Amino acid sequence: MRKQRVVPLFVSAVVFVGLVVVQPALGQTAASATVSGVVSDASGAVVPRAKVALLDKATGLALTQETSPAGQYTFANVLPGNDAITVTMKDFVQAEVQVNVEVGKSYNINVALRVGAPTMPVEVTARPGAELQTLNATVGNVVQGEEMVRLPNINRSAMVYYDLQPLVAPTYPTGGTNQVNSQATVAGSRSDQTTLTVDGIDATDNIIGASVKPDPANVVDSPIPLTSDSVQEFGVATTNSNASYGRGEGGQFTFVTKRGTNALHGALYEYLQNNDLNANTWDRNRVGIPNPKLEDNRFGVAVGGPIWKNRTFIFGSYEGRRFPQSSTISRVVPTDSLRAGTLRFLDASGTVRDYPLATSTSCGAGNSSACDPRGLGLNPVVGALWSHLPVGNDSSVGDGLNTIGFRSTASTPSSSCSTSARGSGR
Repeated sequence: MRKQRVVPLFVSAVVFVGLVVVQPALGQTAASATVSGVVSDASGAVVPRAKVALLDKATGLALTQETSPAGQYTFANVLPGNDAITVTMKDFVQAEVQVNVEVGKSYNINVALRVGAPTMPVEVTARPGAELQTLNATVGNVVQGEEMVRLPNINRSAMVYYDLQPLVAPTYPTGGTNQVNSQATVAGSRSDQTTLTVDGIDATDNIIGASVKPDPANVVDSPIPLTSDSVQEFGVATTNSNASYGRGEGGQFTFVTKRGTNALHGALYEYLQNNDLNANTWDRNRVGIPNPKLEDNRFGVAVGGPIWKNRTFIFGSYEGRRFPQSSTISRVVPTDSLRAGTLRFLDASGTVRDYPLATSTSCGAGNSSACDPRGLGLNPVVGALWSHLPVGNDSSVGDGLNTIGFRSTASTPSSSCSTSARGSGR
């Protein structure tokens, strides 16, 4: 019995470690970057077999290689972050270049070594062409995670900045600017041709593409929860997308979630929006409806750190929302006269004529036949049904004779929770 208990625990531990220690996939170039360049000496001659190391300063993870006979080096699938490139070679001073790697970009960092003792490292400045995208013609922009946390954001979603990117035009329903069912049209393409990837994984809806869904507060949101505190970078490729995406010809939205580092870091937050300082709407004031109470409460926690320093890291986040809102509704209900069994119509002269269903004789030839020969009037079942309907209070709706409008507020609460977790290491 003891062995039967130990084996499942061992298997569970192996599965857990396999889930946490995640190796970067080589094909996920949509969520990474490329760093390349040429190492040369002071005279411009290339330096083969120089040792080049690309260090992620946040995690201590490093990629190393030697330059080719042509002095070239290339690091593919580099995760976004602050990195340092170190070049060492016998009889040359060690050179170090700082580079801020962003998602979906290529960096051409050429390094010129100086003759001297290798134990005298020197930090060099990258040449002006370092930020030039020479490996592809993709046009786009990157929004950093720190910017997303500090920029105005009504619903804490990283997707709200999509329409601030170049060549992105949000579309709205005809006759208003309400963003319900809105979609993003990028560079003139159809909105269902937009692609969404999260950490290199295609998260696009198979039916509507990456068309955004409406948030209960009428603010566009992503098809999957992407909170500002869980996203490290948000990149948009608007034109000339490369083969890293390969799904649609529209915009390419790329999200990279945060990952753990050697330093324990996190956030604890709560955001409350209410209408204490908001005036009532004109429509509600006109029919005497008070301003309904509105409270939009978002709260969450995000934390990341090392499991094994310089080797294994984890990051997780949770965000909840409680939104007990009320919405204005408008319906058509029967007037008091119709509830009493009297129909009202305009005659040819514009005069309002009343026709009590039980007693009226203004039907048939010569307007002398009874409208209801049995004198029953309004069907009791219909009358019982209408008695459950509210009394009308908005004369601007309905025909003003037999129907009238009813305007009020109804509770439309929204409650949601979202979680995300990411493990990384080597």
